[in-house]
Amino acid sequence: MKHRIARAELPPNRRILVTSDIHGQLGCLKGVLEKAQLSQEDILIIVGDMIEKGPDSLGTLRYVMRLCETHTVYPLMGNVDAYQVELLSRWNAVEVYGYLRHRKSRWGSCLIAQMCSELGICVRSPLDLLRSRAKIRGAFQKELAFLQRLPTILETQHMIFVHGGLPGEPVAVLEGKDAHPCLKNDAFLEKGLAFSKYVVVGHWPVTLYHERLDCSNPIVNRERKIISIDGGCSLKRTGQLNLFVIPSEGSEDFSFFSYDGLPLRTALDAQEKSKTSSRILFTDNEIRILERGEEFSLVEHVRGGQRLWVFNEDIWKSGGKTHCDDCNDYRLPVQPGDRLAIVRETSRGYLVKKGGVAGWYTGRLGE
Repeated sequence: MKHRIARAELPPNRRILVTSDIHGQLGCLKGVLEKAQLSQEDILIIVGDMIEKGPDSLGTLRYVMRLCETHTVYPLMGNVDAYQVELLSRWNAVEVYGYLRHRKSRWGSCLIAQMCSELGICVRSPLDLLRSRAKIRGAFQKELAFLQRLPTILETQHMIFVHGGLPGEPVAVLEGKDAHPCLKNDAFLEKGLAFSKYVVVGHWPVTLYHERLDCSNPIVNRERKIISIDGGCSLKRTGQLNLFVIPSEGSEDFSFFSYDGLPLRTALDAQEKSKTSSRILFTDNEIRILERGEEFSLVEHVRGGQRLWVFNEDIWKSGGKTHCDDCNDYRLPVQPGDRLAIVRETSRGYLVKKGGVAGWYTGRLGE
């Protein structure tokens, strides 16, 4: 995948809405655009990874394509989008079959699986995919062409948009070079880079930048001019789809909308926030089990030593070691009447979200 850099002179006095990492969550995309009251005067920029890992990659892709026909939209390539383009271009039946099996077990579905389902193709072996290659490519020619044409970088008067990150400026030197290092650029905020224009990225869920709090809200580093907006939609149980708002080109009066689709309940009791809290992140998640219960187990983080109770279903073994998914024991500050998004109801209380921050609530909830 080679870099294709798009440049745009955005008109003044038009609101710019930026999202990323939709990951097949069509309901979240519609929900956050409705909250923002998207109009034809707005400019929508999608910073990659529209598909995969969520329930409706094909529907999301088609919805974005329709938006491009009716609104001013700049969709960009993400690392997951790029992999799909390359996978569909090679169409190695054994490789595609292995991918389908992995995606079904890990995420439930994927773009190619949805394409096969729509055409009534039953995939029992790589041979079924080999026989169906021409049929799939023909039936989804528009969708595949749309993905293949996606630029990897968008540069405007005051901003640069790229899925993962940049090695530096100017971006013009990247034209035609390998795009993968910029599409999959993990923990970009931690690279110590600074820019003359704001660089807006997705790819790395922002919650992974927080050592103590599980916060999914966009991060704005004004000194280094980097904005990270991936809310962990589809990837994180407590994630959300963020829609970053720039009032007009050149403005720094930033704000955002978010949508997670979680049910809302009203808190009936007050709760003070934790004075201290512990957290284990997916990026450093080796643990040892100290006490196993029916729903939770008490674990100890191997590197940090912190101890906390973790859902049993979030614990697994790999390579002879024990790991767990993101978890924390933070108690949210809550007042009666607060609206809380319910992530999970458990024997130890409610895992909830408030203002983009996830934590625990042990009080009563109204309907």
